[in-house]
Amino acid sequence: MSKRRLWRAVPVLALLVFIPLALGFPRQSADSPQPDVRQQLTDNLRRGRPVQALFQAERLAAETGWTPELLRTAGEIAYQLGDHARAAAYWEAIPADAMPLTLLRQLAGIHYEMQDWPKLAAALDRLLAAAPDDRWARFNRGWLLAVSQPEAAPPHLQAAGHDPLYHDMAFDLLSVIQTTRTHLPMQVGITLAQRGLWPEAEYAFNQAAAGDGPQAEALAYSALARDQQGKDGQTVMQHAVMLGPQNALVRFLQGLHLRLRHDLPGSLEAFQLAAALDPVNPAYAAELGTAYHLTDDVQQAESWFKRAVTLSGGDARFQQLLEAFYAQTLPK
Repeated sequence: MSKRRLWRAVPVLALLVFIPLALGFPRQSADSPQPDVRQQLTDNLRRGRPVQALFQAERLAAETGWTPELLRTAGEIAYQLGDHARAAAYWEAIPADAMPLTLLRQLAGIHYEMQDWPKLAAALDRLLAAAPDDRWARFNRGWLLAVSQPEAAPPHLQAAGHDPLYHDMAFDLLSVIQTTRTHLPMQVGITLAQRGLWPEAEYAFNQAAAGDGPQAEALAYSALARDQQGKDGQTVMQHAVMLGPQNALVRFLQGLHLRLRHDLPGSLEAFQLAAALDPVNPAYAAELGTAYHLTDDVQQAESWFKRAVTLSGGDARFQQLLEAFYAQTLPK
């Protein structure tokens, strides 16, 4: 480059370097004060800016390390943002001696809400170490142990039973533990399902399917438990039917599953199979009667409701079903 061209380039370079300074743009130097991250965290919390506050909490931890208070704060921000799994991860890192009782309960509640049963068990152990009289924790630890370690469940269920809210369920589970010799997780699941505790029942049925079974029936129950929670039980039910195509209970549960999915023709077929495979079961006859009624075949419905009454020896429950059917179908 010629000297003339070099000197012509210098003013342009000077403009690029010095004009921003002339306009007062700030410069970074080694002597410039660094922003106070803790103050920024506090300001963002005060201004209702949780995303920025969580970023500052992570940044502060990177500079100074995590403290129990910072972990608690980060967890509270994550919880506020609806990221409960992330909140739980922060709180689980708090040492036991720095964990407030309210936070222990909230942590257990998150794992219950997320149906993370192994983590719930660990959180309940921490909670019960600090609050052994917590009846909610006692009941939930009791049913979890009834599925996996039944010999350890009774003290928890007995303690929970002193609370009217858990009394009946706790003693139902105690009775199951004491009287069941085989397939205990399956029976625990049925007991939980009868009380409408569908998430808990699903876990028990899954454990039964993975353990001593019976697998096809456990999977069919698990599918129905999923249906009751608004989950998709179709794949699980298909697996159950594949394993037990000639199992009357599996076909019966398939009928309930298909009815919940509003597949009335499929439900009718499943109940027909169940009644054919176990022709002396009054419950199967009654549900087949209901299936016919839902498809507007009142003659077959009446026949099967009557058969259910006969098979049950006149059980009042089946008699009431027949009377309700007549009340809906006979001319007023």
